Amino acid sequence: MTGFPGAREFPQGTRTAQDAAAAIGCAVGQIVKSLVFVRDGRPVLVLCSGANQVDEAALGLSKADAALVRETTGFAIGGVPPYGHPAPLETLVDEDLLAYDEVWAAAGTPRSVFPLAPAELVERSGGTVVAVSPGR
Repeated sequence: MTGFPGAREFPQGTRTAQDAAAAIGCAVGQIVKSLVFVRDGRPVLVLCSGANQVDEAALGLSKADAALVRETTGFAIGGVPPYGHPAPLETLVDEDLLAYDEVWAAAGTPRSVFPLAPAELVERSGGTVVAVSPGR
């Protein structure tokens, strides 16, 4: 959990957005899901609100398998943080996250999360703000 100020660990786990929101006591929309996809043969990190689903077809993405997620980020599914990976990743940030004053993201394990402002999330991740669920 080092490198993620304000990180908190929850023994019951924060593997899903619903689990994390319940443990923290926040809206599920405030949870940042760090999801790895593939586009044109390259990994793409999508930082999605816990309340949303990524429209893979609209964004030209396909799901990455667990091995690629770990290889690309250095973390297992359920604990992938929004930044701090071995190499920079193309990153898309869900525009809906910007509606909140504070969001919560995985801090490297399926049991730990940390808070940050959405603007900081965009800055630290180097992400581009997009509609990840444009068809809804």
